[in-house]
Amino acid sequence: MEKEEALCRIGETLDNLMCADIAARGSIACLYGAARKLSPAPLTLGAAKILKNSLKAKDRVVLATGWIDQPEAAPGFGETDGPGGTLVLARALRQLCKAACVVVTDAGLVDGMKKVAQAAGFHCVAPDALDHSIERDKLMTLSILPFPAEAAQAKAAAVKLLDEINPSVCIAVERGGMNEEGRIHSMTGFDTSAAQAKIDYIFQEARRRKIKTLGIGDGGNEIGMANIKDCIRENIKYGRECLCPCRKGIAPATLVDYLLTAAVSNWGCYALAGMLAALCGRPDLAHTPEREERILKNAADSGFHDAMSGGVEYSVDGCELPVHTAMVALMRAAVQQGGR
Repeated sequence: MEKEEALCRIGETLDNLMCADIAARGSIACLYGAARKLSPAPLTLGAAKILKNSLKAKDRVVLATGWIDQPEAAPGFGETDGPGGTLVLARALRQLCKAACVVVTDAGLVDGMKKVAQAAGFHCVAPDALDHSIERDKLMTLSILPFPAEAAQAKAAAVKLLDEINPSVCIAVERGGMNEEGRIHSMTGFDTSAAQAKIDYIFQEARRRKIKTLGIGDGGNEIGMANIKDCIRENIKYGRECLCPCRKGIAPATLVDYLLTAAVSNWGCYALAGMLAALCGRPDLAHTPEREERILKNAADSGFHDAMSGGVEYSVDGCELPVHTAMVALMRAAVQQGGR
């Protein structure tokens, strides 16, 4: 009981930290409140337990991320929120659960993701080479694969991916979700579907196969936010009616088994990775400010941009590098102090 209470305290602290609205976007309070109503435990603790209970050594995890948020202006480039958090979470899954991680993203973002993965400490290899490094417990490896944007191709690719990878868990991080008309919207209400890989089909097929699915998002238009669709329609601008011809709003239609909301999706991943470290009794493996600096600088140097400022700079969602390293330091302290 004492251990569970300690984990709950850590979880509450991590939830509070990941929901700090530093950029003053004004949406996280209602998003988190709605998601928390669906979970009896802190969101980070609930998600960490799913991961720990679902995974054993060499089990596959599919992680989907990347957002080409300005397809007309910069069709081959994505935002800094998502890639870094995904790779930190993949690192935790590899170290704590001995899981084999496969990252799926848009074809145009694969090369950039591989550079950021190296900054996170990974070698990028083919999926069939992942088991070897886990067996040796030596090199940190993962796979990064492209996924198609055309709907029919994406549906077929989802079936093929799940057949070949056979994951135990699928996680979407800051990944645009299709609404009921199959359209993916920006937070400003515009249709960005044409440029986006239709990763929803992976999660829809995974749920049909009873594979555990998690969604991590911060705005209301990401895969998994369908879990709190009513909240988004009532409280988020363009949630009910978008600016594109479909007029069906930005609220996604793809459900997940568990939703985690944060002020910045990367922070949601860092908090979840820290909670998993606490749950596994390895607080030393929580994310570090030093690695955060390396990842974020590499992301910008690889062409990822801040979706709020529009700049290719060392920032995410309007928060500059010192904010992110400070947040990581606080999360790490919460994990380490709470476990004493």
